[in-house]
Amino acid sequence: MKKQTNNLRWQAELMVISSSLDEQDRPIISRIKKRDVFYQDIGITAQEKYLSLQAKTDVVRRIKIRWDNSITEKNNGVRIADIDYNITRIFTNSDTREMELSLSYVN
Repeated sequence: MKKQTNNLRWQAELMVISSSLDEQDRPIISRIKKRDVFYQDIGITAQEKYLSLQAKTDVVRRIKIRWDNSITEKNNGVRIADIDYNITRIFTNSDTREMELSLSYVN
């Protein structure tokens, strides 16, 4: 009997968030694809919902990806099925070399 060791079966795009100015000196926030990442959907707990509402963010999705130190809450976002998400919280588990990302919709 085979044991499944890789549960990261869905594919998302890791986006880099950068800001620039247009012709009228208005700020523009652009999202540029950095690379593809594989993820596993994990559920949102009631505690996660409660804490996110206190911080005035609404967590709508949590995913698990491979550990990457270059991913930050401020400079990165995720695109899943043509829907952009901001990263609101990152939890790293160094023993299993995985990261849990809490995602909210882009305003």
